[in-house]
Amino acid sequence: MNAILEIEALSKSYGSVEALKSLSLKLEEGKIYGLLGRNGAGKTTLLNLITSRLYAGSGSIRLFGQPGVDNQKALERICCMPEKNLFPPAMRVREILRHAASFYPSFDRAYAEALCQRFSLNPQLKYKALSRGYESILRVVIGLSSRSDLTIFDEPVLGLDAAGRDLFYRTLIADYSEHPRTFIISTHLIDESADIFEDAIIIKEGSLVAMDSVEQLRKRAAVLSGRQDKLEELVSRYHLTVLSRDDIGRLSAMTVAAPLPADCLAELREKEIDLAPVSLQKLFIHLTEPSVGSFERQVS
Repeated sequence: MNAILEIEALSKSYGSVEALKSLSLKLEEGKIYGLLGRNGAGKTTLLNLITSRLYAGSGSIRLFGQPGVDNQKALERICCMPEKNLFPPAMRVREILRHAASFYPSFDRAYAEALCQRFSLNPQLKYKALSRGYESILRVVIGLSSRSDLTIFDEPVLGLDAAGRDLFYRTLIADYSEHPRTFIISTHLIDESADIFEDAIIIKEGSLVAMDSVEQLRKRAAVLSGRQDKLEELVSRYHLTVLSRDDIGRLSAMTVAAPLPADCLAELREKEIDLAPVSLQKLFIHLTEPSVGSFERQVS
């Protein structure tokens, strides 16, 4: 696949604070990427650099094979819906959508109207009358209807209840299937959104710590569950790296670094120990912990 975004050694500081530290990555066209990081990890700074809302201290950005900084032709192919939009408070939803249609060359007005109906967003409402959830829905409507080659959502489901979030995920996948393009979705709701990501980008303190398919990332650790004494014996004998454990009475569930030795795998059934892949959220937590150290080196 062709690279839609190429970032090389990108750094950005705010005074003495390094928001990004020589970060490099490459995104392919026609994929849904999850951008994950703890608060202050540099996610929003990265998105603002990609869209030329900020300028890097060093490094380079290429969009669609061209230099990306202040490249209006390339930026016209991007729709970025940040966590907060500064729409005029007195402007009605239908007016905001009309302006969006003039701003994004591929904007689909009919689809935007259909999405308003699907999400029960009243086009006659003024922006200042929208709840936090409906502000998010408006951003979703604009982002999806833009049909931009690169669409970026920063926390797209803030304020939405479980049903609204599920509707967003299903709607995005359906539209992506009919109109393939590249998405970057930055979110803290990792477990519930993991199924829509093809690849995940994990940032810690301004640095890239992992980037791979979700399937491959989840193979980097495993969850063992069974009797505590049998698990502890197994962990000790095979020198397994325990990332976390939850104990309930005599039972325990331990998350360990993978892959496990073949001899260890062979013993699991004998000791009545269950093996399951780690969730993306649990792996993310371990990769971004300040004390992750040896595990980060082991799974990277």
